[in-house]
Amino acid sequence: MDLFNDLVIPVGSSHLTLIRLMLYISASFLFAYTGLLFGSVFLSTRAASKAKKYNDFRYQKLAQDLIKVGTGITGIWFGLGIVPFLSFILGYPQLLAGTEGDVVGYLIVGLLVFSMAVASIYIYKNSLNFKSLFFSFKTNVRSKSESIVDDYHAMDEDVENTGSFTGIWGIILLLVATWFLSGATTYAYDQSMWGQSIFEMLLSANTVFKALLILSMGTAFASAVYLFYAFSWQGGYNFETEEEKQISKNFVRRFGLYSALLIPLIYAFQIVSIPNNALSGLLFVFGLISLLFVVFFAQSIYLTKTKEHASGIKYGFMFIMISFAMFTAQDQQAFHISNAVNLNSIADMHAKEEEERHALYATSEEEPVVDAQAIFDTRCIACHKFDAKGVGPAYNDVVPKYDGKEGDRRAHVELQSRGHLVCR
Repeated sequence: MDLFNDLVIPVGSSHLTLIRLMLYISASFLFAYTGLLFGSVFLSTRAASKAKKYNDFRYQKLAQDLIKVGTGITGIWFGLGIVPFLSFILGYPQLLAGTEGDVVGYLIVGLLVFSMAVASIYIYKNSLNFKSLFFSFKTNVRSKSESIVDDYHAMDEDVENTGSFTGIWGIILLLVATWFLSGATTYAYDQSMWGQSIFEMLLSANTVFKALLILSMGTAFASAVYLFYAFSWQGGYNFETEEEKQISKNFVRRFGLYSALLIPLIYAFQIVSIPNNALSGLLFVFGLISLLFVVFFAQSIYLTKTKEHASGIKYGFMFIMISFAMFTAQDQQAFHISNAVNLNSIADMHAKEEEERHALYATSEEEPVVDAQAIFDTRCIACHKFDAKGVGPAYNDVVPKYDGKEGDRRAHVELQSRGHLVCR
């Protein structure tokens, strides 16, 4: 993408650190939200499938609550999805300037697919709302007209098909977007892929395991967010019956535990697949901390089985957030280590350009030439004449007073206070 490469300018080490910090913050939001959105729509479609299979409105309501986990806040998809993607598109070319690594194209594809996934997921969300409305009428149809009943069932079936279709496509598109996101961030620090085909990037082990890790951690994150809001935040949701409460808790809790058990296994494969040029001791420290908080999360999820430990999910919610932050730090550390030489060369190039710029605009040692006649003709003559008093005293009266006192500070201050300029 030559357009973005043309916008790149060499910056100093402090600015490079600032860009890296921006990328870390963007990656933390984007990885976490992409995973959260996937987990939200995945769990919601599973609950909606159970509602259809068992004709149980409780699962239909659960499906609605679960999709709100990733879409409940207005504009969240833009602030935590689109904006971080744009930050990646603008930030990575700056840090990879002068190398063969060009991730912009892959990131743009990921952004477009992510946008389509968000559109499908919001259509699915709206279809769930309509479906719930029809569900409430379904058991209360008391019309003797068979045509009205048939029309209702036809509309109900259309909404059902729309929801199933858009929900599945939302999951598929989000999978593809996460795949490209993982591939682009892996490509940025795996220099063996530079100049290779797109399939080399997408099918690399690190790309695949990173995508799976984001999605599995996202499913755990979505389950933690739902359980936190449903059973801890401000007293939790108002369930109609205790049975409905247990159904919701057990359904989400089960997927949270499954994903928590998968994360360490996927994490191990992902770390092993990181290229040698990106490895460092700090990278393993971040990975171990992330896994440690996954264990804490799994324990908090498991303990929600009993009523007296149900409130402990608020800690699980925080544990999985910290785990995501450490995973992002690990990924950014791999990028920093693999591109350290290039980052130093960019900083050196900036320092060299700064030296040349200072040399070009350095103050000359020669004293500037002053055209006294021009100064008098353009400024002094408005108030002073040579031999006659005008607005100010005559020039011939002023000169003798200050003649020979060019270095006198008091004389200089006096002239400044009057706004006069002595021309010689």
